[in-house]
Amino acid sequence: MAIKNQEQQIGDLLVEQGVITPLQLDEALQRQRLTGDMIGRVLVSMEYCKEEDVIEALGVQSGMERVDLTKLKINEELIRKIPGDVAKFYNIIPIREVDGALIVAMADPLNLQILDDLGQITGQEVRGAVSNQEDVSAAWKANYAFEIDNIHEMLASLEDLVGTKELSLEEMGTQMLVGNTDNLTELAQQPEVIKIVNLVFLEAVQKRASDIHFETFENDFRIRIRIDGLLQEIVSPPKAMSIPLISRVKIMCNMDISERRLPQDQRIELKVGDTTIDIRVSTLPALFGECVVMRILDRSAIKIGLSSLGITDKILKIIDMVIHKPNGIMLVTGPTGSGKTTTLYGCLADLNTPDVKIITTEDPVELQIEQLVQCQVRESIGLTFASCLRAILRQDPDIIMIGEIRDLETAQIAIEASLTGHMVLSTLHTNSAPETVTRLLDMDVEPFLITASLEGVIAQRLMRRLCRDCKEMVVPSEEEIKELGIPKQWASDPKLRVGKSNGCPACDYRGYTGRTGIYEMLTLDEGLGDLILERAMAFDIRRYARKNMGMTTLREEAILQCVKGVTSAEEVITHTDHFED
Repeated sequence: MAIKNQEQQIGDLLVEQGVITPLQLDEALQRQRLTGDMIGRVLVSMEYCKEEDVIEALGVQSGMERVDLTKLKINEELIRKIPGDVAKFYNIIPIREVDGALIVAMADPLNLQILDDLGQITGQEVRGAVSNQEDVSAAWKANYAFEIDNIHEMLASLEDLVGTKELSLEEMGTQMLVGNTDNLTELAQQPEVIKIVNLVFLEAVQKRASDIHFETFENDFRIRIRIDGLLQEIVSPPKAMSIPLISRVKIMCNMDISERRLPQDQRIELKVGDTTIDIRVSTLPALFGECVVMRILDRSAIKIGLSSLGITDKILKIIDMVIHKPNGIMLVTGPTGSGKTTTLYGCLADLNTPDVKIITTEDPVELQIEQLVQCQVRESIGLTFASCLRAILRQDPDIIMIGEIRDLETAQIAIEASLTGHMVLSTLHTNSAPETVTRLLDMDVEPFLITASLEGVIAQRLMRRLCRDCKEMVVPSEEEIKELGIPKQWASDPKLRVGKSNGCPACDYRGYTGRTGIYEMLTLDEGLGDLILERAMAFDIRRYARKNMGMTTLREEAILQCVKGVTSAEEVITHTDHFED
């Protein structure tokens, strides 16, 4: 197909390609005049086309040819010019060579950094051609079937490679690199450095890791990923590789690569194969060099509702009733990494309808959600949760989500918002739902304000899920029964069994695959309100809620999951507390 004139408008291209009609384009242009937004985003928001259609049209507009991969037969020698793991990471497929330049079909034609990286890896000029996500993925599967290398083997071979003199990193030493931005940039663009970083991202995504850690020590450099809450090492390159690898990450997220004395924070959006991930990158100057932690943010969290989180039907009904009230506060509590933000996003997914205005204030904004107004807290310039919340109240919202209530000022404004007709969702760091009330009292929130505004509290934990292929149901020991706090009527049942982890190839011999949530739900009634006005302790609140409101504790919910074989007794004991009445 002939290359399009770069001046041709995106809307006209989409009409010519039959994606939208001229009438739809006219309607979108009218809305664009009101919103001032880009025409592509307007068309997607009006559901006249998909984001992929706009990306493809932009690629054509930039001068790239369109290719139909379903009609191309690709030479095997051409395929071998780009390793399968590299092609998968960048979601590309080589299709031909023209005048010494390698032409690759790509699903993201706007990301020109891909072409630069591939040029560094292959050592020749690389040009792009426009395709679509499905065709590129299908072509990769069809043409790279001969590659059966295990990613661990590839990382091991790279570890051997970087220990040799091929990169000349050992000879250069670290002194020459410090303060020399040109050297850092050049090293970060080395093909081997690019490949190592790409493979680490690929490994993390394939194993559904939540974090990637680059850690620099006196004589070592270690790369670890966090899977199901636990860290595991994937490779330990030579210490001399720490600076170029960390510089590579900094370049990817537009950090200052010469700044190694101060912490830096940034975000990047990365396409790994056919998966788009958001990554929050944080650097920390340590005693023997910089350390980097990359939090992988799961975009699927913004597309799921509460029903997909594993919440029991009983608690789900209560949550649904609370969040659909016209006003009030609902809090989600638990330690860091317990899934509080995911639960809040699940609530927002259920509440996000065209007839309501939802505004969030977060630190940081974990995931970008369509049709929601999201505000990033920046305490360095005075934009705190409290100041941002004051401004939000002047924006006529129906529902407000506050990333975290950290102080009395934020709590008071949240309460004021709930009392003036807004539904407020937020998080608080406490170990259980009843302790949330005592935490608010400790923050000097007046008891009558708590009873007037607080509608519900969810406490939660994440526990590792037993591998289906190797889990075992065993008779619990007397010690386990005592530690778990299993009710006497259950303990006396000869059929009682609890889950136990073993380990097999399917779970990398960890015994667990994935995590499941357990939840504790507390709502207020008149009797509980009286206890709060009396400044009752968490123990008294818990005992009242269990006796009069049927509340089940986190430990009780966890025991049920253990008896069902979802998790193990070890996980229950580790992540929940047992309370004696």
